[in-house]
Amino acid sequence: MIDIFIPSYHRADNLKTVNYFKKIGWDAKNIHVFIDSEADDRDEYQHMADKVGFNLFVFEMDEARKRYDYVHRASISRRSAGQARNMFYDYAKEKGIEFYMVQDDDTNGYEIKKYGKYFRIATLQDIITTFDNVKELMYKRRIGLFGISQTGDFIGGENKKLFRKKVMNTTFVLTKYIYRGERGVQDNDTSQFVGVMNEGLFTGSYGDGLILKQTPSAKAKGGLTDLYNECKLLNKSLVAPIQFPSAIHAERQKKNGARLHHHIKAKYIFPMILKGTKRDNIAWDTYSEDYPFTNEPKRTNVIKL
Repeated sequence: MIDIFIPSYHRADNLKTVNYFKKIGWDAKNIHVFIDSEADDRDEYQHMADKVGFNLFVFEMDEARKRYDYVHRASISRRSAGQARNMFYDYAKEKGIEFYMVQDDDTNGYEIKKYGKYFRIATLQDIITTFDNVKELMYKRRIGLFGISQTGDFIGGENKKLFRKKVMNTTFVLTKYIYRGERGVQDNDTSQFVGVMNEGLFTGSYGDGLILKQTPSAKAKGGLTDLYNECKLLNKSLVAPIQFPSAIHAERQKKNGARLHHHIKAKYIFPMILKGTKRDNIAWDTYSEDYPFTNEPKRTNVIKL
């Protein structure tokens, strides 16, 4: 089974993602929960890890802050899910895990969606098959980052495209094509995926099939709720437009309670999958001058003193 990495905060007694995957038959030894060294409920998490059997990793908060970029209204505690995600890469390397999936700690399950309609709750075999297919695709096409969308990403009708340029919550990472961990902001998924595409590298998500059931995290207990309340949700709606003003706009979403949120202008994001040619354009590392992706600029003009 594929390893699952889960960042968590103040949800030791309500780890929905762990409970969900355990319930459907996932091996607990392939589930890894990450919390920070300044959390006040580390003992409670350790108790649950001993009881359920998942792996618990406590990362150093000071080190995580050094790897994290704050753009807008940082929390007073300077804490966010992005900091935990930034620490995944080192942990994966240490444990010899080359491929893993990142999931929020409040997952309730997956659904099967086809032709714009939701048919049924996904089974364990549905999930295993899809995850294995993603893994095969990423290794074959040399993709370092890919994902599966959630229900909220389909507001607006039927999606007729196989691949989407929007990814939320179920993120697959192939460390073979990443040379360092993430650097992020408070809106992790959109900022990260748009940044990768702006580097001229392929990523995206399946537009149909297995879909994550959306969780209204802004109202849930624990997690980033305190941060959302402090920032009045502006950290989710404005960070990405500040980073990528030509590719992402802030807008009122009429079909989502008129809340202020970001909207990706996909036509300003590259690359697209090139069609009508025999050449494989997704294999980006064909030539020596190509390099694994990162959302940090590649500096060549550094002056050594």
